[in-house]
Amino acid sequence: MKNIGKQMWGVFWKFHDRRKRIIGKLKGYLDGLPQKTRRRIVLSMLAVFAILALYSFAKAVHDIGRNDGRKMRTDHAGRVELPVKPKNDPNITPYIYGTTED
Repeated sequence: MKNIGKQMWGVFWKFHDRRKRIIGKLKGYLDGLPQKTRRRIVLSMLAVFAILALYSFAKAVHDIGRNDGRKMRTDHAGRVELPVKPKNDPNITPYIYGTTED
């Protein structure tokens, strides 16, 4: 059991070190890009995000009220059941607002 834990930590640190090296290489590459290219990359990513967000919003608005091609049925809500007032129990004294009695 103890040996498995050591192996798992070894695998974890191996992946951690590999991730750090990849991030370092990527940062070095991106730092070497000219400012104009960076701006184009960021603006293109923003444009893709905006297009997908607008598409999602438009699709959701378009699908409001759709029910597999059938028209939504609207009827009267029917009779609403209201709660029944409990009968006065001699063990419970109700507090009535606006009275001067304590």
